[in-house]
Amino acid sequence: MKKYNLIPATILVVIIITLAGCSNTPSEEYYSESDYKTIEKIDTHVHINTADHTLAEQAKTDNFRLITVNVNSPSYPELHTQRDVGSQLRNETDGNVQFLTTISLENWDDEEYWVQSTLQQLEESFEKGAIGVKFWKNIGMEFKNAAGEFVMIDDPQFDPVFEYLAERNIPVLGHIGEPHSCWQPLEEMGVNFIREYYSNHPQYHMYLHPDNPSYDEIIESRNNMLDKNPDLIFIGAHLGSMEWSIEMMRDHLDRYPNMVYDMAHRVTLLQYLTQQDRQGVRQLFLDYPDRFVYSTDIQHHVHSNPDDIRELAERTWRQDWEYFTTDHILMDSEVNDQTFRGLKLPKNVIDHLYRLNAERVFAGF
Repeated sequence: MKKYNLIPATILVVIIITLAGCSNTPSEEYYSESDYKTIEKIDTHVHINTADHTLAEQAKTDNFRLITVNVNSPSYPELHTQRDVGSQLRNETDGNVQFLTTISLENWDDEEYWVQSTLQQLEESFEKGAIGVKFWKNIGMEFKNAAGEFVMIDDPQFDPVFEYLAERNIPVLGHIGEPHSCWQPLEEMGVNFIREYYSNHPQYHMYLHPDNPSYDEIIESRNNMLDKNPDLIFIGAHLGSMEWSIEMMRDHLDRYPNMVYDMAHRVTLLQYLTQQDRQGVRQLFLDYPDRFVYSTDIQHHVHSNPDDIRELAERTWRQDWEYFTTDHILMDSEVNDQTFRGLKLPKNVIDHLYRLNAERVFAGF
């Protein structure tokens, strides 16, 4: 019988690893720009306040589904109108557009009435198809009670509402606070978009309002609320207002297992961070692939030009895709006049960022 020289198992393992290292097959797979339309994607944060289907149609062309978000803002339609538009779009697009409802602070100083009416309004919204609830920055930054005190998100009056939502696994999108630079003078803001926004919205530029709650006080109130509601599914809108610090974002993801971040109109701030520490930003996504949802904050109102909306959506979605999937050298005038390099995240991370996380967090999608 022919004898074979057997290779010891330890040596065999070394050989296999070495050969794998010599293979032409990359250890990680990546998408390219050409994959853009072939991949299912979800934009979890847009604002459609019109029955016009332009944005929904462009989304379908680009293989996107959308979540339109109701907001308790004085510049938006009345809350019942926003809810009805969201429900109508949901029905007319066969669910390709879903919506988040929101709450009103009207009658806040009548606690029992406010709680009961808010729970009733939420029930009605869920019956109409809402898959989550938005809480806006007027809480903590603008709205005051009858005693003239700012109402913060950890106010005990909110407790029954958050308990109701947590018990039903209904996600909360919380725009609590603003970018850290909101408390800085305009000339110290490093991002063009942020500087322009606060130039045009001085009422929200907290540097001009030193008697209002500080950044730290607002973040603390948000954390107090999360500490009281550990089972609440919470999406920190706009990178949780922590876009300035990779370390702070990491710390909060570790502290709150049910917290994820959206990046609505904050991709520019991610790109600003990328200019300073690309590896740190990239590693954040690699270490927490299941804790971010893609979002843009694109707005389509009754007065919007449909052609402009279509062009804005197409341009924004494609530019963001290039940033996340390639390592191209890029520049965006909304950031500044400096270049940055794309993150080139692996396919698995992209799939979670653009679809899988949203499908998990927004279970109704």
